[in-house]
Amino acid sequence: MAPRESLGTWEIALIKAFIHFVEMNDQEILPYFSRPGRSINHRVIGEIRSGSHFGDVEMASEEELRVFRERWYSYSVKSGKQREIEELILKARESQIAAIQIFNNPAINFRAETFIVLSVIAWTYLFHAFFKKRSVDYRYYKEVNGVRTVELTKDGLERYWELTSCLEAKQCPLAKPVKENLCYLIEVRNSIAHRFTGNIDLKVASKLQAAALNFASWLASEFGGEYRIDSDFGVAIQMSSFSHDQAKLVYAAQSVDPKIASIIDKLDDRVSERTLGDTKYAFNVLFVEQACNRPGQANKVVEFIRAGTETAGEIERVIFKEREKPKFKPAQIVAEMRKRGFKWFNMATHIVLWRQLDAKNPKNGFGVELADNQWYYYDTWVSKVTEYCEKTQADLSSGGGAEITK
Repeated sequence: MAPRESLGTWEIALIKAFIHFVEMNDQEILPYFSRPGRSINHRVIGEIRSGSHFGDVEMASEEELRVFRERWYSYSVKSGKQREIEELILKARESQIAAIQIFNNPAINFRAETFIVLSVIAWTYLFHAFFKKRSVDYRYYKEVNGVRTVELTKDGLERYWELTSCLEAKQCPLAKPVKENLCYLIEVRNSIAHRFTGNIDLKVASKLQAAALNFASWLASEFGGEYRIDSDFGVAIQMSSFSHDQAKLVYAAQSVDPKIASIIDKLDDRVSERTLGDTKYAFNVLFVEQACNRPGQANKVVEFIRAGTETAGEIERVIFKEREKPKFKPAQIVAEMRKRGFKWFNMATHIVLWRQLDAKNPKNGFGVELADNQWYYYDTWVSKVTEYCEKTQADLSSGGGAEITK
Protein backbone atom coordinates (compact mmCIF):
# COMPACT_ATOMS: atom_id res chain seq x y z
CA MET A 1 0.00 0.00 0.00
CA ALA A 2 1.28 3.44 -0.91
CA PRO A 3 2.28 5.62 2.09
CA ARG A 4 -0.31 8.15 3.26
CA GLU A 5 0.62 11.75 2.53
CA SER A 6 -0.04 14.58 4.95
CA LEU A 7 -1.96 17.71 4.02
CA GLY A 8 -0.04 20.71 2.78
CA THR A 9 -0.43 24.09 4.45
CA TRP A 10 -2.27 25.45 1.41
CA GLU A 11 -4.73 22.54 1.62
CA ILE A 12 -5.39 23.13 5.32
CA ALA A 13 -6.10 26.79 4.52
CA LEU A 14 -8.62 25.72 1.87
CA ILE A 15 -10.31 23.23 4.23
CA LYS A 16 -10.79 26.03 6.72
CA ALA A 17 -12.36 28.10 3.94
CA PHE A 18 -14.68 25.20 3.05
CA ILE A 19 -15.78 24.98 6.69
CA HIS A 20 -16.32 28.73 6.98
CA PHE A 21 -17.90 29.65 3.64
CA VAL A 22 -19.67 26.48 2.44
CA GLU A 23 -22.35 24.33 4.08
CA MET A 24 -20.65 20.97 3.60
CA ASN A 25 -19.93 18.23 6.12
CA ASP A 26 -16.52 16.56 6.54
CA GLN A 27 -17.34 13.66 4.21
CA GLU A 28 -18.40 16.09 1.45
CA ILE A 29 -15.17 18.11 1.76
CA LEU A 30 -12.96 15.01 1.82
CA PRO A 31 -13.13 14.13 -1.97
CA TYR A 32 -11.42 17.43 -2.84
CA PHE A 33 -8.28 16.28 -1.03
CA SER A 34 -8.30 12.48 -1.25
CA ARG A 35 -7.56 10.83 -4.60
CA PRO A 36 -6.24 7.50 -5.92
CA GLY A 37 -2.77 6.98 -4.47
CA ARG A 38 -3.39 9.35 -1.57
CA SER A 39 -5.56 8.55 1.44
CA ILE A 40 -6.79 11.29 3.83
CA ASN A 41 -8.98 10.32 6.79
CA HIS A 42 -12.09 12.45 7.29
CA ARG A 43 -11.22 12.74 11.00
CA VAL A 44 -8.42 15.13 10.04
CA ILE A 45 -11.00 17.52 8.63
CA GLY A 46 -12.99 17.18 11.85
CA GLU A 47 -9.88 18.11 13.83
CA ILE A 48 -9.40 21.20 11.67
CA ARG A 49 -13.05 22.09 12.15
CA SER A 50 -12.78 21.80 15.93
CA GLY A 51 -9.54 23.79 16.03
CA SER A 52 -7.64 21.04 17.83
CA HIS A 53 -5.08 20.88 15.03
CA PHE A 54 -3.40 23.38 12.67
CA GLY A 55 -4.69 26.40 14.54
CA ASP A 56 -1.74 28.49 13.34
CA VAL A 57 -2.66 28.12 9.63
CA GLU A 58 -4.47 31.13 8.20
CA MET A 59 -7.76 30.46 6.35
CA ALA A 60 -7.85 30.92 2.56
CA SER A 61 -10.04 33.69 1.16
CA GLU A 62 -13.46 33.09 -0.35
CA GLU A 63 -12.04 33.99 -3.79
CA GLU A 64 -9.19 31.48 -3.40
CA LEU A 65 -11.75 28.84 -2.48
CA ARG A 66 -13.89 29.69 -5.52
CA VAL A 67 -10.92 29.35 -7.88
CA PHE A 68 -9.91 26.08 -6.25
CA ARG A 69 -13.39 24.57 -6.60
CA GLU A 70 -13.51 25.52 -10.28
CA ARG A 71 -10.12 24.00 -11.03
CA TRP A 72 -9.65 21.38 -8.31
CA TYR A 73 -9.44 18.50 -10.80
CA SER A 74 -6.26 19.99 -12.30
CA TYR A 75 -4.49 20.39 -8.97
CA SER A 76 -2.08 17.65 -7.95
CA VAL A 77 -1.70 16.22 -4.47
CA LYS A 78 1.71 14.84 -5.43
CA SER A 79 5.05 16.51 -4.80
CA GLY A 80 8.67 16.39 -5.87
CA LYS A 81 9.59 13.95 -8.64
CA GLN A 82 6.08 12.47 -8.76
CA ARG A 83 4.63 15.94 -9.29
CA GLU A 84 7.01 16.59 -12.18
CA ILE A 85 6.10 13.24 -13.76
CA GLU A 86 2.40 13.97 -13.44
CA GLU A 87 2.80 17.38 -15.07
CA LEU A 88 4.63 15.82 -18.01
CA ILE A 89 1.89 13.19 -18.36
CA LEU A 90 -0.87 15.80 -18.32
CA LYS A 91 0.92 17.92 -20.92
CA ALA A 92 1.39 14.84 -23.10
CA ARG A 93 -2.24 13.88 -22.68
CA GLU A 94 -3.60 17.34 -23.47
CA SER A 95 -1.34 17.72 -26.52
CA GLN A 96 -2.58 14.43 -27.96
CA ILE A 97 -6.22 15.27 -27.22
CA ALA A 98 -5.78 18.63 -28.95
CA ALA A 99 -4.21 16.89 -31.97
CA ILE A 100 -7.17 14.51 -32.29
CA GLN A 101 -9.75 17.25 -31.79
CA ILE A 102 -8.18 19.39 -34.49
CA PHE A 103 -7.95 16.51 -36.97
CA ASN A 104 -11.61 15.67 -36.34
CA ASN A 105 -12.67 19.29 -36.91
CA PRO A 106 -14.01 19.63 -40.48
CA ALA A 107 -13.76 23.42 -40.31
CA ILE A 108 -9.95 23.29 -40.23
CA ASN A 109 -7.82 22.85 -43.32
CA PHE A 110 -4.40 21.16 -43.33
CA ARG A 111 -5.27 19.14 -40.26
CA ALA A 112 -2.54 16.52 -40.72
CA GLU A 113 0.25 19.07 -40.30
CA THR A 114 -1.24 20.35 -37.04
CA PHE A 115 -1.87 16.82 -35.77
CA ILE A 116 1.72 15.78 -36.44
CA VAL A 117 3.23 18.79 -34.66
CA LEU A 118 1.03 18.34 -31.57
CA SER A 119 1.46 14.57 -31.59
CA VAL A 120 5.26 14.85 -31.68
CA ILE A 121 5.04 17.22 -28.70
CA ALA A 122 2.75 14.76 -26.90
CA TRP A 123 5.04 11.78 -27.47
CA THR A 124 8.09 13.80 -26.37
CA TYR A 125 6.43 14.75 -23.07
CA LEU A 126 5.33 11.15 -22.56
CA PHE A 127 8.87 9.87 -23.12
CA HIS A 128 10.24 12.43 -20.67
CA ALA A 129 7.73 11.28 -18.05
CA PHE A 130 8.76 7.66 -18.74
CA PHE A 131 12.47 8.48 -18.40
CA LYS A 132 11.99 10.57 -15.25
CA LYS A 133 9.99 7.74 -13.69
CA ARG A 134 12.98 5.44 -14.30
CA SER A 135 15.63 8.02 -13.34
CA VAL A 136 17.02 8.14 -16.89
CA ASP A 137 18.93 11.35 -17.58
CA TYR A 138 17.40 12.72 -20.80
CA ARG A 139 19.53 15.84 -21.10
CA TYR A 140 21.95 16.58 -23.94
CA TYR A 141 25.66 16.71 -23.06
CA LYS A 142 28.75 18.13 -24.75
CA GLU A 143 32.48 18.06 -24.12
CA VAL A 144 34.02 21.35 -22.92
CA ASN A 145 37.79 21.23 -22.34
CA GLY A 146 37.57 17.53 -21.78
CA VAL A 147 34.76 17.88 -19.28
CA ARG A 148 31.28 16.47 -19.98
CA THR A 149 28.83 19.31 -19.52
CA VAL A 150 25.06 19.63 -19.87
CA GLU A 151 24.09 21.53 -23.03
CA LEU A 152 22.16 24.75 -22.49
CA THR A 153 19.83 26.76 -24.69
CA LYS A 154 20.68 30.36 -25.56
CA ASP A 155 18.54 31.33 -22.56
CA GLY A 156 20.57 29.15 -20.21
CA LEU A 157 18.05 26.33 -19.87
CA GLU A 158 19.01 22.65 -19.99
CA ARG A 159 18.40 20.98 -23.36
CA TYR A 160 16.26 17.84 -23.24
CA TRP A 161 16.10 15.01 -25.76
CA GLU A 162 13.90 15.51 -28.78
CA LEU A 163 11.62 12.68 -29.91
CA THR A 164 14.23 11.21 -32.28
CA SER A 165 16.76 10.90 -29.45
CA CYS A 166 14.09 9.35 -27.22
CA LEU A 167 13.39 6.69 -29.84
CA GLU A 168 17.11 5.97 -30.29
CA ALA A 169 17.75 5.61 -26.55
CA LYS A 170 18.53 2.08 -25.38
CA GLN A 171 15.88 2.48 -22.67
CA CYS A 172 13.12 2.99 -25.27
CA PRO A 173 10.64 0.11 -24.75
CA LEU A 174 8.48 0.60 -27.85
CA ALA A 175 7.99 -2.17 -30.41
CA LYS A 176 9.56 -1.68 -33.84
CA PRO A 177 6.30 -0.88 -35.71
CA VAL A 178 5.48 1.82 -33.13
CA LYS A 179 8.94 3.35 -33.49
CA GLU A 180 8.71 3.19 -37.29
CA ASN A 181 5.34 4.95 -37.13
CA LEU A 182 6.82 7.80 -35.08
CA CYS A 183 9.85 8.03 -37.36
CA TYR A 184 7.39 8.37 -40.24
CA LEU A 185 5.65 11.29 -38.51
CA ILE A 186 8.97 12.99 -37.76
CA GLU A 187 10.13 12.65 -41.38
CA VAL A 188 6.84 14.03 -42.69
CA ARG A 189 7.06 16.95 -40.28
CA ASN A 190 10.63 17.72 -41.37
CA SER A 191 9.65 17.52 -45.05
CA ILE A 192 6.58 19.75 -44.85
CA ALA A 193 7.86 22.40 -42.43
CA HIS A 194 7.15 25.89 -43.80
CA ARG A 195 6.35 24.56 -47.27
CA PHE A 196 3.37 24.48 -49.57
CA THR A 197 2.20 20.87 -49.47
CA GLY A 198 -1.36 20.73 -50.70
CA ASN A 199 -3.72 18.66 -48.58
CA ILE A 200 -1.92 15.55 -47.31
CA ASP A 201 -4.63 14.52 -44.82
CA LEU A 202 -5.86 11.43 -46.67
CA LYS A 203 -2.36 10.40 -47.67
CA VAL A 204 -1.10 10.08 -44.11
CA ALA A 205 -4.34 9.46 -42.16
CA SER A 206 -3.66 5.76 -41.45
CA LYS A 207 -0.31 6.64 -39.84
CA LEU A 208 -1.93 9.36 -37.71
CA GLN A 209 -4.62 6.94 -36.56
CA ALA A 210 -1.99 4.39 -35.56
CA ALA A 211 0.03 7.04 -33.71
CA ALA A 212 -3.01 8.10 -31.68
CA LEU A 213 -3.91 4.50 -30.76
CA ASN A 214 -0.30 3.69 -29.88
CA PHE A 215 -0.13 6.77 -27.65
CA ALA A 216 -3.35 5.86 -25.82
CA SER A 217 -2.18 2.29 -25.29
CA TRP A 218 1.29 3.18 -23.94
CA LEU A 219 -0.04 6.01 -21.76
CA ALA A 220 -2.57 3.73 -20.03
CA SER A 221 -0.25 0.72 -19.70
CA GLU A 222 2.68 2.74 -18.36
CA PHE A 223 0.97 5.26 -16.08
CA GLY A 224 -2.48 3.84 -15.33
CA GLY A 225 -5.97 3.71 -16.76
CA GLU A 226 -7.00 6.99 -15.10
CA TYR A 227 -4.94 8.83 -17.72
CA ARG A 228 -6.36 7.02 -20.77
CA ILE A 229 -7.74 9.21 -23.56
CA ASP A 230 -9.61 6.73 -25.77
CA SER A 231 -12.74 6.96 -23.60
CA ASP A 232 -12.92 10.70 -24.33
CA PHE A 233 -13.65 10.20 -28.01
CA GLY A 234 -16.62 8.64 -29.75
CA VAL A 235 -17.09 7.73 -33.39
CA ALA A 236 -17.09 10.74 -35.70
CA ILE A 237 -20.38 11.18 -37.59
CA GLN A 238 -19.77 10.65 -41.30
CA MET A 239 -21.40 13.26 -43.51
CA SER A 240 -20.26 11.61 -46.75
CA SER A 241 -22.92 9.70 -48.65
CA PHE A 242 -21.99 9.43 -52.29
CA SER A 243 -21.62 6.99 -55.11
CA HIS A 244 -18.40 5.18 -55.97
CA ASP A 245 -17.74 7.53 -58.88
CA GLN A 246 -18.26 10.56 -56.65
CA ALA A 247 -15.83 9.11 -54.13
CA LYS A 248 -13.16 8.94 -56.83
CA LEU A 249 -13.66 12.65 -57.52
CA VAL A 250 -13.40 13.55 -53.83
CA TYR A 251 -10.12 11.70 -53.45
CA ALA A 252 -8.78 13.13 -56.69
CA ALA A 253 -9.54 16.64 -55.42
CA GLN A 254 -7.18 16.17 -52.47
CA SER A 255 -4.23 17.61 -54.37
CA VAL A 256 -0.78 17.12 -52.91
CA ASP A 257 2.39 18.80 -54.10
CA PRO A 258 4.09 16.15 -56.31
CA LYS A 259 7.48 16.53 -54.60
CA ILE A 260 5.93 16.19 -51.15
CA ALA A 261 3.88 13.20 -52.30
CA SER A 262 7.04 11.53 -53.62
CA ILE A 263 8.85 12.07 -50.33
CA ILE A 264 5.95 10.66 -48.31
CA ASP A 265 5.60 7.63 -50.60
CA LYS A 266 9.28 6.76 -50.20
CA LEU A 267 8.97 6.65 -46.41
CA ASP A 268 7.10 3.34 -46.65
CA ASP A 269 9.88 1.83 -48.76
CA ARG A 270 12.30 1.72 -45.83
CA VAL A 271 10.17 -0.54 -43.63
CA SER A 272 9.69 -4.28 -43.94
CA GLU A 273 6.63 -5.97 -45.39
CA ARG A 274 5.70 -7.16 -41.91
CA THR A 275 5.82 -3.64 -40.49
CA LEU A 276 3.73 -2.30 -43.37
CA GLY A 277 1.01 -4.75 -42.45
CA ASP A 278 1.15 -3.99 -38.72
CA THR A 279 -1.71 -1.86 -37.36
CA LYS A 280 0.74 -0.17 -35.01
CA TYR A 281 2.47 1.32 -38.05
CA ALA A 282 -0.62 2.19 -40.12
CA PHE A 283 -4.20 1.70 -38.96
CA ASN A 284 -6.87 1.67 -41.64
CA VAL A 285 -10.58 1.67 -40.90
CA LEU A 286 -13.03 0.56 -43.55
CA PHE A 287 -16.60 1.89 -43.43
CA VAL A 288 -19.08 -0.22 -45.37
CA GLU A 289 -22.60 1.10 -45.83
CA GLN A 290 -25.17 -1.56 -45.02
CA ALA A 291 -28.83 -1.86 -44.07
CA CYS A 292 -29.82 -3.24 -40.66
CA ASN A 293 -31.17 -6.76 -40.98
CA ARG A 294 -31.26 -8.05 -37.40
CA PRO A 295 -32.44 -6.79 -33.98
CA GLY A 296 -29.95 -4.57 -32.17
CA GLN A 297 -27.92 -3.81 -35.27
CA ALA A 298 -29.70 -0.47 -35.72
CA ASN A 299 -28.00 0.75 -32.53
CA LYS A 300 -24.49 0.24 -33.90
CA VAL A 301 -22.78 3.10 -35.72
CA VAL A 302 -19.64 1.02 -36.29
CA GLU A 303 -19.52 -2.76 -36.46
CA PHE A 304 -16.16 -4.51 -36.38
CA ILE A 305 -15.77 -7.59 -38.57
CA ARG A 306 -13.18 -10.15 -37.49
CA ALA A 307 -10.50 -10.86 -40.07
CA GLY A 308 -10.71 -14.28 -41.67
CA THR A 309 -14.49 -14.59 -41.39
CA GLU A 310 -16.77 -15.14 -44.37
CA THR A 311 -18.10 -11.56 -44.05
CA ALA A 312 -14.60 -10.10 -44.01
CA GLY A 313 -13.67 -12.15 -47.06
CA GLU A 314 -16.71 -10.92 -48.95
CA ILE A 315 -15.94 -7.30 -48.07
CA GLU A 316 -12.34 -7.72 -49.21
CA ARG A 317 -13.51 -9.32 -52.45
CA VAL A 318 -15.78 -6.37 -53.24
CA ILE A 319 -13.45 -3.59 -52.10
CA PHE A 320 -10.42 -4.85 -53.99
CA LYS A 321 -12.24 -5.96 -57.10
CA GLU A 322 -11.11 -2.93 -59.12
CA ARG A 323 -7.56 -2.97 -57.79
CA GLU A 324 -6.54 -6.50 -58.63
CA LYS A 325 -3.21 -7.57 -57.17
CA PRO A 326 -0.53 -8.84 -59.54
CA LYS A 327 -0.45 -12.64 -59.56
CA PHE A 328 2.35 -15.04 -60.40
CA LYS A 329 2.54 -18.74 -61.21
CA PRO A 330 5.25 -20.83 -59.52
CA ALA A 331 7.24 -21.12 -62.76
CA GLN A 332 7.33 -17.32 -63.04
CA ILE A 333 8.68 -16.99 -59.52
CA VAL A 334 11.39 -19.59 -60.14
CA ALA A 335 12.39 -17.84 -63.36
CA GLU A 336 12.52 -14.48 -61.57
CA MET A 337 14.74 -15.80 -58.77
CA ARG A 338 17.16 -17.37 -61.24
CA LYS A 339 17.16 -14.10 -63.17
CA ARG A 340 18.19 -12.34 -59.97
CA GLY A 341 21.24 -14.56 -59.71
CA PHE A 342 20.00 -17.38 -57.49
CA LYS A 343 20.83 -20.11 -60.02
CA TRP A 344 20.41 -22.88 -57.44
CA PHE A 345 16.74 -22.02 -56.90
CA ASN A 346 14.41 -24.41 -58.76
CA MET A 347 10.84 -25.72 -58.64
CA ALA A 348 11.68 -28.39 -56.06
CA THR A 349 13.15 -25.73 -53.77
CA HIS A 350 10.05 -23.62 -54.23
CA ILE A 351 7.76 -26.52 -53.30
CA VAL A 352 9.72 -27.19 -50.10
CA LEU A 353 9.56 -23.50 -49.19
CA TRP A 354 5.82 -22.98 -49.73
CA ARG A 355 5.03 -26.14 -47.76
CA GLN A 356 7.31 -25.07 -44.94
CA LEU A 357 5.70 -21.61 -44.71
CA ASP A 358 2.15 -22.80 -45.45
CA ALA A 359 2.00 -20.32 -48.31
CA LYS A 360 -1.21 -21.74 -49.76
CA ASN A 361 -3.16 -21.04 -46.59
CA PRO A 362 -5.42 -18.07 -47.51
CA LYS A 363 -5.04 -16.67 -43.99
CA ASN A 364 -1.37 -15.94 -44.68
CA GLY A 365 -2.19 -13.67 -47.61
CA PHE A 366 0.49 -15.01 -49.93
CA GLY A 367 -1.84 -15.89 -52.80
CA VAL A 368 -5.22 -17.04 -54.01
CA GLU A 369 -6.83 -19.99 -55.76
CA LEU A 370 -8.82 -18.88 -58.79
CA ALA A 371 -11.69 -20.45 -60.69
CA ASP A 372 -9.29 -22.55 -62.81
CA ASN A 373 -8.26 -24.38 -59.62
CA GLN A 374 -4.78 -22.94 -59.99
CA TRP A 375 -2.90 -21.25 -57.16
CA TYR A 376 -1.43 -17.84 -57.92
CA TYR A 377 1.02 -15.98 -55.69
CA TYR A 378 1.03 -12.28 -54.76
CA ASP A 379 3.93 -9.83 -54.50
CA THR A 380 4.14 -10.59 -50.80
CA TRP A 381 5.20 -14.16 -51.60
CA VAL A 382 7.72 -12.99 -54.17
CA SER A 383 9.25 -10.78 -51.45
CA LYS A 384 9.29 -13.69 -49.02
CA VAL A 385 11.02 -15.96 -51.56
CA THR A 386 13.55 -13.21 -52.33
CA GLU A 387 14.26 -12.82 -48.62
CA TYR A 388 14.81 -16.58 -48.34
CA CYS A 389 17.13 -16.63 -51.35
CA GLU A 390 19.21 -13.71 -50.10
CA LYS A 391 19.65 -15.28 -46.66
CA THR A 392 20.51 -18.68 -48.12
CA GLN A 393 22.99 -17.11 -50.55
CA ALA A 394 24.64 -15.25 -47.67
CA ASP A 395 24.89 -18.46 -45.63
CA LEU A 396 26.47 -20.25 -48.57
CA SER A 397 28.97 -17.46 -49.13
CA SER A 398 29.99 -17.51 -45.46
CA GLY A 399 30.29 -21.29 -45.42
CA GLY A 400 27.25 -21.65 -43.18
CA GLY A 401 26.25 -24.84 -44.87
CA ALA A 402 22.70 -23.85 -45.71
CA GLU A 403 20.68 -26.74 -46.98
CA ILE A 404 19.20 -26.28 -50.43
CA THR A 405 16.93 -28.78 -52.13
CA LYS A 406 18.41 -29.90 -55.43
